Amino acid sequence: MFACLKGKRHQNNQTIFRKNGGALLEELVAFCDGRSNPIRHFSAEELLRATNYYANNQIIVQDAGYLLYEGSLKERPIFVKQYVTNFPGPWSEHFAYRDIVIGLQMSAHKNVLKVIGCCLETQKPSVVYEFTGKQILSQRIFATNVESVLPLKCRLRIAVDLANAVTYLHTAFSRPVVHRDIKCSNILLDHNNVPKLIDFGLCISIPQGQSHVEDAVLGRMGYSAPEYTVSGYLTEKADVYSFGILLLELLSGRRPTDVIMVHNVLHDDDQHRVEIFSKVVDPRISIEEEQLQDLATLFARCTCDDGVKRPAMIEVAKELKRILQSCL
Repeated sequence: MFACLKGKRHQNNQTIFRKNGGALLEELVAFCDGRSNPIRHFSAEELLRATNYYANNQIIVQDAGYLLYEGSLKERPIFVKQYVTNFPGPWSEHFAYRDIVIGLQMSAHKNVLKVIGCCLETQKPSVVYEFTGKQILSQRIFATNVESVLPLKCRLRIAVDLANAVTYLHTAFSRPVVHRDIKCSNILLDHNNVPKLIDFGLCISIPQGQSHVEDAVLGRMGYSAPEYTVSGYLTEKADVYSFGILLLELLSGRRPTDVIMVHNVLHDDDQHRVEIFSKVVDPRISIEEEQLQDLATLFARCTCDDGVKRPAMIEVAKELKRILQSCL
């Protein structure tokens, strides 16, 4: 592992480097079935200078477990993710390693923020990403100025891209990987409004030959599937549920707390679902009746309380693509 981490290390950081390097290697071996990928190593000093010593005005995303900073390295714009060192829970040590490992494997996908390298000299590793632009999806859909309003076609393209990325996570590896933290604040938009997933810290793989995995309940409440919230029981269908909530958030332009309330009303009144859904959709976007019905139906299927009845993410992606094509 150390041989594939390129870069010099300050003598005082050797102990931390060895600890983080060993843990990262374990994650790589576990996730990649014994194969590991080279990753560039940056020194702690390099990232301090790149982010102006982690200045507050450089923060782009502030999440419960990490801060994402804008920076510049050798005149090249970058992002640097710094994990919160006092995040509670015995499992928190593994978030950073898992994020780096799965982020590396997912970096080839156009809707994932590409990992450039990492720093293992800090108490928790830091991750360095390509720079794609500073727009956060959650901020764009909540924007009040007319110029920033995303039209329906753009929102559907974003939904299709994200559905494809989650489908890739579920199907591209030897074992399915469940994201379990799909939300608008974990997504950046580039200058063409192409979405980029930026966090894989809570991902968990389903063991070989098993249909599910059980784990501690993590992630934002309201986005989590009922069966996971109650029992810690996880399948890929948990991500489908979270994606359904994100889709409603994307189409309504409402904040998460409002979206959860709307979700409850929609499920309590099946007979008037389309009518209620029409009142929920962002009034600033134009949508036809057939598209409204199709999206209301898809949302209901994704967020069904019975996980078995939810569609697979590949089905969700195909249906969203069909609805998008009806707009073109």
